[in-house]
Amino acid sequence: MTAAHQLLPGVKPATWPSSKYVREPACPAWMSHEDFEAAKHDPERLLELCHLKVQASQRTLDTTRKLTESLHNDPQYQYAQAVQSFEELRKEHLQLNDSYNDLETINETVQEVVEVLRTDKHQLLAELNALKREISIQSIENTKLALKEKEAVAFQEGLSKKLTSQEQQLAQLDDELRDYSNSQIQINNEIGALESAAHNLSLQTASLSELRNHLDSTRLQQEEAIRALEAEIEQKVDEVIGHDEQLWDFKRDMSARILALQRKVQAANDELSRLHRLSEHEMNTLSQQNRALNDELKSKTDQLFATRKEMNEFSNSARREINIKREEIQQCMSIVDLVERQNAGLEASIARMLEQNRVSENQIQEKDNINNKNLIEQANFIAMVHMELQTVREDLYMIKSRLCHHCRDRLLAGEQLDDEQEELLRIEQGPAAYAQSLGLAPAAATPGGHGPGVTQPPAIMPGSPRVGTAAELAEKDRVQDELRRAHDALEALNRQLLEEREERARERREEEDSRKQEEDDKLLRMQDEDLRRRRTADDDKRKQSGEDLKTFTIRFVNGTRKKVDAFLSDTVQDLINRVSSKIGVRPFEMFHLAHAVNENSVLGTVDRFLDKTKTLYEEGINTKCNLVFKFKHYKRLHRWSDVNTQDRFFQQLQRNVVTEYYPTPEKLAVALAGYELQVVFGDATGKKRHSYFDKVGLDAYLPVSVTPLGYEYWQERLYRNHKRKKGLSPTESRNKYIDKMRQSSSHWGMTFFDIRDKENRPFVAGIGEDGLHILSADKRVLIQSLRFMSGPNQLAGWEKSSTGIFVKKRDSKLMTLYASSKLQSEEMYNLLNEYYCMLPRDMQQGLGIEIPEREHVCQDLLPPETFLPPVEYRTLPVEFGSAAEYLKAIYLEQIFSPDDSDNRPGPVLKFINCIDEALDENLPVQSMDLSFAEMADSDWSMIAELIVRALDYDPAAEPSVAPAERLRSWQDNLQLEKLSVEGNDLSEASVPATKDVLNRCVALTDVNLSGLPLDNRHEAALVEPLMRLKLQKLAMCDCLIGDKGVRAILELFNNRTLTTLLLNGNRITANVMADLAGCLDLPYCVIDNIGLGTNKIQLRGLETLIQVMERARRPSILDFSDNPLQARGGQRFGQLVEQQCGLVDLDISNATGQMNITGDVGLYITRQLLNNPEMLRINFSDNSIGQNLHPLTDPSGQVTRDLPLEFFTFLEREAICNLTTLELNRCELNHDHGAALTSALLDNHKLKKLYLSGNKLSLADGSTPQGWVDLLEITGSLEELDMSLNGFQSRGLAVLFTALAKNRSLRKLTLDGNRVAGDDSSPLDEAAYMMSTNSTLVELRMAEMGIDDHLLERMAEGLSENSVMKKLIAPRNVITTRGILDSAKYFAVNTSLEELDLTCASVQQVEDEYMRAYKFLIDNTNLETILM
Repeated sequence: MTAAHQLLPGVKPATWPSSKYVREPACPAWMSHEDFEAAKHDPERLLELCHLKVQASQRTLDTTRKLTESLHNDPQYQYAQAVQSFEELRKEHLQLNDSYNDLETINETVQEVVEVLRTDKHQLLAELNALKREISIQSIENTKLALKEKEAVAFQEGLSKKLTSQEQQLAQLDDELRDYSNSQIQINNEIGALESAAHNLSLQTASLSELRNHLDSTRLQQEEAIRALEAEIEQKVDEVIGHDEQLWDFKRDMSARILALQRKVQAANDELSRLHRLSEHEMNTLSQQNRALNDELKSKTDQLFATRKEMNEFSNSARREINIKREEIQQCMSIVDLVERQNAGLEASIARMLEQNRVSENQIQEKDNINNKNLIEQANFIAMVHMELQTVREDLYMIKSRLCHHCRDRLLAGEQLDDEQEELLRIEQGPAAYAQSLGLAPAAATPGGHGPGVTQPPAIMPGSPRVGTAAELAEKDRVQDELRRAHDALEALNRQLLEEREERARERREEEDSRKQEEDDKLLRMQDEDLRRRRTADDDKRKQSGEDLKTFTIRFVNGTRKKVDAFLSDTVQDLINRVSSKIGVRPFEMFHLAHAVNENSVLGTVDRFLDKTKTLYEEGINTKCNLVFKFKHYKRLHRWSDVNTQDRFFQQLQRNVVTEYYPTPEKLAVALAGYELQVVFGDATGKKRHSYFDKVGLDAYLPVSVTPLGYEYWQERLYRNHKRKKGLSPTESRNKYIDKMRQSSSHWGMTFFDIRDKENRPFVAGIGEDGLHILSADKRVLIQSLRFMSGPNQLAGWEKSSTGIFVKKRDSKLMTLYASSKLQSEEMYNLLNEYYCMLPRDMQQGLGIEIPEREHVCQDLLPPETFLPPVEYRTLPVEFGSAAEYLKAIYLEQIFSPDDSDNRPGPVLKFINCIDEALDENLPVQSMDLSFAEMADSDWSMIAELIVRALDYDPAAEPSVAPAERLRSWQDNLQLEKLSVEGNDLSEASVPATKDVLNRCVALTDVNLSGLPLDNRHEAALVEPLMRLKLQKLAMCDCLIGDKGVRAILELFNNRTLTTLLLNGNRITANVMADLAGCLDLPYCVIDNIGLGTNKIQLRGLETLIQVMERARRPSILDFSDNPLQARGGQRFGQLVEQQCGLVDLDISNATGQMNITGDVGLYITRQLLNNPEMLRINFSDNSIGQNLHPLTDPSGQVTRDLPLEFFTFLEREAICNLTTLELNRCELNHDHGAALTSALLDNHKLKKLYLSGNKLSLADGSTPQGWVDLLEITGSLEELDMSLNGFQSRGLAVLFTALAKNRSLRKLTLDGNRVAGDDSSPLDEAAYMMSTNSTLVELRMAEMGIDDHLLERMAEGLSENSVMKKLIAPRNVITTRGILDSAKYFAVNTSLEELDLTCASVQQVEDEYMRAYKFLIDNTNLETILM
């Protein structure tokens, strides 16, 4: 505070306002607190202390530097330091190398961001400096105001002093006045003089008072001015504080930006981390680099020893000879040690090779044992098959022996007829052939036509009886079928043996090739090591001679970077060798270095390939140049000598595809992605399927221009393509990728350059192995091809100039100039020369083009015999090459086109999948299954319109395309034969679109229009286009068709191809059955399958239909379920079965209760089945068969008639019935019926599918009757069994599981709804035993069974030893996420399970736990489909 402020009372000094941004000065760490307190207010003292501290630090730094230099010059310290740092370098090498490469990759992006930030920083600093200048100016003004204030205060102080002195004078005058008043009487003569003097004094006093008042008013004004100045100062201070706050806000903003940039960097790191997965082979490279570092360390150690010896020589000149001797001795000892180490290494290598040989012998022995075991098992299997055949023959002989003579003659009449027909055939072939067939020697023919010794064959009368009964023929067919199946089994076994033999031979060849490859690799590694040692020694000499070693950054096509040290005097080939050694690949002639130059052209950067014979200095290369290590020529080699080299070529091609350097159609891109996935992941599994997009995007496999349908769609499609590549090794997959690209890509192997025509329009020149191609600027339109091969526009020569390249065509005297930059002209010229020199020699001779400096051009190229010939034909660069691709393209264009309306329909994925599956398998689109696709009228109308549009599309009308070439490459693969729109939300508005499709798709044979409401009004409109088709199957279920509509549909019988007509769920009555029967009775009718279920047809209509079926013996498949027939209808079905009119499949189920077949009627039907060999499937479901089907007893309680056993007699072995499928769902059956059923099935070898859902087959306590145990243990034919909702509980299920463990025929089992108690009776061990032992069960369904965590875990434990089961469907149980996590370790071991359904409400309660369990299953199992 100044003195002026101290003198003026009432004036408060101006203080600096407090701010949270102004910090108090703090004591630095290098100064004591006492010195800081003493010097805090003395700047000179503080500056002196700082100088002293700096001088002390400088002295310490000098001393430390000298000590460090002396220590570094000490060889012992250098050696110890090198040894100590080697371990640290070896540990940190992987992290530092990868981190360095990643940071270098990010560096360019970060540098750009830093440049932007630096620009912003400079602007902000300029603004800050401007603010500082304003603050300085304001502070100067404030100082001037303070000086003025001080002057005003000093002037005021002077006035105050004057006023004080005048007041003292006035006081003296007052005293004198009082004295004069006391002596007034005495001095009357002097009154006048005194009064005048007093008057003058009073005037002076008044003037002084006015002056005092004036001074008082002036003082107030000064105080107001001071207060105004203080307010203005406070305002300026507030402004400064505001600017300070703005700076802090800007700092926070910049911090936020930096954090955002850090997050972007982190995201970039996450994006780049996928390269680690795609670069597993880099581990080999890194190991080689570690070995290189080890070699370098050894060489440095030798150098240090040599340096130490040289120092001893210079420092001990007097003892030089002795030291030389010591050095010689030491060298000899080191040589001895080296030889010993080499011997030890050789001994270790020999021991390792012996161990490998022993392991290989053990493996071969194990494989031989396994093969012998397999052969023994196969021999046992063949013996078992022969035994079964023998048993069948014995059974056949036993059956024949039981027959009477007359029955045997009738049964064997067919065989006799066959023998007689064969004999007739032999007779027709001539006497010699006939005699030879009888085993007689051929003789000269007699005039009668018969040779000597040959009897006349008996004449066969055509009228003799030859045919047996239907039962006999059926038995004969059954035996022949069994013999045929046995023969097929033997053939399959022989094929399996041959395949195994070929597999073993292939494995032996692969092992031999692998052994040879390892030997070659070992030899090449030794050569590389020797070359590396020589290069290291040469580098040391060059560094000693004073040459500087530069560090160059090399970029690779996969985005990675490496730092490589080289001299400017090195040739480009030397640098290529150094890079090859750095990345662990063998030097290869096709490797090149390119300097990426940005010419701001259409293509961006241009690669200037460096001359391998020139030095880096001659090529103008420095450490700042952007160098790229890549292949220059795209040629397919006959054989790749190095896997790493092939992988580099594959990566370069794949990078060109995904970055759209090569525009690739989606169909080809997906096919290539399948090979890439096989290279990266190996054979497809469910676990790998979920890892496709783990930390990588879609652009890792596909171009960005593919269909934008989300990751789930692409994951499924890529997985389907990946599975098709099963069994391919990485090398084979890369070869397939290259070959597919070479055969199918229009841009294969092209290197692009920016060119312009006379009108300066931009084009692109693509130079490949077959010549020069001119394309549009976007590379998607081919304008002209100038090829080396014979044909139109054949190349005849080329010349370069500073403004472009001149090209001459054969049979033309003119040359065409393609203008370009000087650099690109040079590169195009060189590339054409080099590709020409790599052509087959006969082609070069035919062309006869002279190449300047041919020897120089060819010296770095592989001979032409190394490569395959150039591609003879390139596909046109078109957007789509087939009708299916065009259909998908225009559909997605309609779906994803900009639309202002909010109700734009989403894509129908089922429609897209139909097209994709055909395209990916390279097949025509023959099936368009859109059933239950959630389509509305607008969706189907759009699809129908686009199908018609695609069928009418003319590819020859495309602009800028040669029609003949386009038609040659066009695939008309939209050949619909099957169409289904069942189960969608369609209305009558979809009928016109359906008619358009039927009119245009002339190849349709199978049409399903179920769910399309026709309502007796639109049938005729659809029949008209259907009549023009060669229709074989038509389904119109649930279409509201009545009698009128059926009469219109019956016209289709005239096309003579319709075999299946399904009209279930309509409103058909008996009135139209006469018309239907009349059509069935037509001689040219071929209907074989009719579905009339869930209609309103009464008994009269059934009678009409049966009469025709008995006469015409068709159809063979009839669905008449849920029609109002009552009991009489069931008896009529029994009569139909009795007639044996060719019916093989009959559905008389009763889902809606309109037709109820009771036990007595069902018994009548099964009696007729007993002698019917034709019926193969019958469906009794939802009928009350079990109501009155009980054993009959006499008054004493003895069973007189076992009706359940009689009902199932048709399934006994002695029955003629050949039924393979029986459905008895919800038929009120109990355990007695189950006992009768199992008793009949014990010897049955025909039934394959049995459905018993919704009955009560268990005992009262929920246990399983013994008959089911015996049946499941011994059955050899039953493949599918449904026992859901039959009341089985834990005890019964335990018995079932035990029996199922011994079963060897079931492939699908359904146990839904049979409850498992959550107590000690839960069948834990039995379920685990069944899962681990059963070797045939493929699908198991266990929904709503009360399965808990313990049972699930035991089932999973059993599945860990199962290699057959593919589906486990167990939804709606009481499983928790804990149980799933505990079971996942067993699911991870299983290799066959593909689908797992554990959908439970208890699992979905906690979202986090649900996601954790789901992710755990995905990451640790091979499941393809997981539902929770």
